Amino acid sequence: MSKRSSSDRISQAAAKKAKQEESKITYDASWKEVGPPGNKGLKPLIVLDGPGLPGRSQVVGFDMDSTVITTKSGRTFPTGPADWKFLFNQKSTLTCSNVPDRLRELHKAGSKVVLFTNQGGIEKGRQDVKGLLQKIEDVISALGIPVQVFISTGESGYRKPSTGMWEYMEREANQGVVVDRNSCTYVGDAAGRAKDWAPGKPKDFNCSDRKFAANLGVMFFTPEEFFMGEKPAPFEWKTFDPKDFLSNHSAGKVTTEYHSKKQEVVVLVGPPAGGKSTFCKRHLAAHGYTTINRDTLKTQAKCQQVTKDAIKSGKSVVIDNTNSSKAVRAEYITIAKKAGVPVRCFHLVTPFDLAHHLNYFRQAQTKGKVRRIPDVAYNVFKKNFDEPTTAEGFSEVKKIEFQANFDRKADEDLFKCWT
Repeated sequence: MSKRSSSDRISQAAAKKAKQEESKITYDASWKEVGPPGNKGLKPLIVLDGPGLPGRSQVVGFDMDSTVITTKSGRTFPTGPADWKFLFNQKSTLTCSNVPDRLRELHKAGSKVVLFTNQGGIEKGRQDVKGLLQKIEDVISALGIPVQVFISTGESGYRKPSTGMWEYMEREANQGVVVDRNSCTYVGDAAGRAKDWAPGKPKDFNCSDRKFAANLGVMFFTPEEFFMGEKPAPFEWKTFDPKDFLSNHSAGKVTTEYHSKKQEVVVLVGPPAGGKSTFCKRHLAAHGYTTINRDTLKTQAKCQQVTKDAIKSGKSVVIDNTNSSKAVRAEYITIAKKAGVPVRCFHLVTPFDLAHHLNYFRQAQTKGKVRRIPDVAYNVFKKNFDEPTTAEGFSEVKKIEFQANFDRKADEDLFKCWT
């Protein structure tokens, strides 16, 4: 391989210098993408980090939109990279008079100022990444202090209220300094406040910022509380309460046996992320049942063929799909009856709010390897659902409630997090 010419080295150096001059970041930090590529090669996390952002034990985190900045145009969503201004221009009851001064005081006092922002429009192709980064650099330039930034680009374990962004900061982007969460704070506008929580104020679009702080165990403030010194407004979590569920559904040790000593086919019925696969693994696959799952086999035709092959080889089979309609279930009932094998139905009656929680729990548990099932899948299940009965040809239809049993304490702790 030939060596690069001096002119090549000069041109590359010039390009690097031009890129540095183009950036508004004056401290030693740069943008990078983190995580395995997802849709269209997109990575789930974008980070602004570098030696110019020294580690701190005390972190003050902020959401960005409607917390640190708002639109200059007055619209809900910005019209472009230049459509922003700092939130709150009026005087506050605190010693600092506005958002920039408050952030500068935090930095001067030794806290690390960090932005944690969900930007799901990137994954959906609705957000211009270059324009977003340009806007953030403009905001930081106007502040005049080092600011660390974490951007969740879509549905992953990095998306708030999941704690992935903060945990990455602690693990990979704090220069080895241990973060003391007891002294940390997070500020955000998604706080679960109802319409007219203040005169003329709309309701918060969700409660993800408050949940993010609660999952981390750090202090939480709304922008009005933190910057303006206002009293806390009433709020609702607006979602399934995992801790309340566990306190009222202590499963204990499960002694029921669901497997049969004779060859059979079991058809599972239940909503997406309703606990079917875990139930199947613990109670059926562990006893030699062949698992049929469309997520793995991809097509219904392949699922049916593998079912036939397994029965022919003398194996019991469990159909681990949602199987919401009579028509889908009838296909497996027919296969079983033609082979002279009995067929049972286990209906997992998991409530939809719990299933949605399990959906996010599974994504966080697998660190994004298993992605969240989209809401449309739940709508399709509801639309096609037929209550399973023995009249379809099942020898038994057994209703099974979700059993909260965890293999690890870490999984239980994760289940307790807000989603």
